[in-house]
Amino acid sequence: MTYPEALEYTASLLKFGVRLGLERFRELLRRAGDPHTAFRAVHVAGTNGKGSTTAFIASALREAGYRTGHYLSPHLFDFRERIQVDGALIPPEAFARQVERLRPVAEELARDERYGPTTEFELITAAAFGHFAEEGVEVAVLEVGLGGRLDATNVIPPPLAAVITSIGLDHQEVLGHSLRQIALEKAGILKPGVPVVTGVMQEEALEAIREVARERGCPLHRVEPAALRRADGYAYYASDARGLSVWLPQTPLIGLQLALRGTFQHANAAVAAATLNLLRGRGLEVSDEALRRGLEKARLPGRFQILWLHNPPRTLVLDVAHNQDGAHALAEALEHAFSGRKALFVVGMKSNHDPAEFLPPLREHVERLWVSEPRTSPRPVEELLEAARRLHLRAEAAPSIPEALERALEHASPDQPVVLTGSLLTVGELPEPYRSQALGG
Repeated sequence: MTYPEALEYTASLLKFGVRLGLERFRELLRRAGDPHTAFRAVHVAGTNGKGSTTAFIASALREAGYRTGHYLSPHLFDFRERIQVDGALIPPEAFARQVERLRPVAEELARDERYGPTTEFELITAAAFGHFAEEGVEVAVLEVGLGGRLDATNVIPPPLAAVITSIGLDHQEVLGHSLRQIALEKAGILKPGVPVVTGVMQEEALEAIREVARERGCPLHRVEPAALRRADGYAYYASDARGLSVWLPQTPLIGLQLALRGTFQHANAAVAAATLNLLRGRGLEVSDEALRRGLEKARLPGRFQILWLHNPPRTLVLDVAHNQDGAHALAEALEHAFSGRKALFVVGMKSNHDPAEFLPPLREHVERLWVSEPRTSPRPVEELLEAARRLHLRAEAAPSIPEALERALEHASPDQPVVLTGSLLTVGELPEPYRSQALGG
C-alpha cells in the first residue's frame, strides 16, 4: 500500500462519523497485537490548550533524553503531524505500512455485528500506537480527540499522569450542555491511583473533577495564577518583564521565554511544568535544565503564531481559536502584542461552531472582516456575515480562504496585523509561501 492509498482508505472511514465507545477499538488493538501496551504515556484532555500542553510536555521529555511519541489531532498542514516521534513526523511509508496491517483487521470487525465499522479516528490512533511500538518509544504524550471517557485514546493502560487543561462549552451536542457534564466526560480519562494535573478554574467544573478523582483515588494537583493562589494549590504562575515564572514544589522556574507566543500559553506551560514535575516521582528523570529548555523550545504552528512577511511588509497572525474561550484568549494576546492597533480579520468556521459566540470577544480588535468557508465542514458564509453585522462590524464575503487572506493583506498597512482564525481547518488552508514560513518559523 502506498501513502496516497493509505490516506484514501483512512478518509473512506469518515463516512462512519464519530462512534464513541471503547469495546470495538479494544478488539481492533487486540487483534493487532496490543501495541498500546508497549510504552508509557501521559494522557491530556481539555477543551482548549490540549495541543500546546502536549507540545510542551513532549518537548521537555525529548530534552530529558527520552524517546518520545506525540499524538495530536487534527493536523494543521500535513496529515503526518498527528503522529510524531522525537519531533519527526511519521514517514509516509511507515503510515502506509501501519494502515496496510490494520485494514484487514478493520474489515473483519466491520463484518462482525458485535463491533461494526472502525472509524477514521480509531484507525489513525491504532496506527499511532503501532508506530510508537515499532519505534521503541519510551513515553508517548497523547492528546484526547473528543471528550475523554469514550475517546479511543482512553484504552491505554494507566498512564504516568492524566491532565485536564481547561473546561469550556464546546461540542455540547456530544459532551453535554453544562460545565459539570463536560468536566465529567473529560475526567473519564482518570485511572485509579494515577495523579491528575489540571488548570481548570471554574468551581462547577473543578468540583466534578474532584469527585471523579476522589472516587478513583487519584491525587489532584491544581495549577493556577499566582494572583489567585489558594493554600491547596500545587503550582502557580505569573508573568512580568522577565517572562513567565512557574513556582513548583522546590523548583521555581523564573523568567521563561516561550517560543509559543500569547499570554494564554502561560497557563498551558504551567500545567505542563507541573505534570513534568510529577513525572519525576513516577520514575522519569527530568532535570530543571531539561524542563526549562523543553518549555522554551516547544513549537506548534497556528497557536498565536506571528509571521513577518516581506514584499510587501505585512504582519500575519495565525490562530486556531474556534470557540468563545479561544476568542477571549486571542483577544488578550492581540492586546498584549499589538496594543492600540486594530486588525484586519479573515474568519472561517466549522459547521458545529457558533460565530455568534466566537466574534463578540474580538469585536474591539476588528477594523474590518473578510469571511469565507473552509473546504470541509463549513459554517455558511451568510451566518458569519449576519453575526458580524449584528456587532456592527464591516464584513464582506470571499469565495475562498486564500482569496479572503489576499484581500486582507492587500488592504493592510505595514504595521497593521492581519489575523487568520476561526478554525484549525481555516488556518490549514494557508497558501504557500506563507505555509512554509509557518512550518519553519
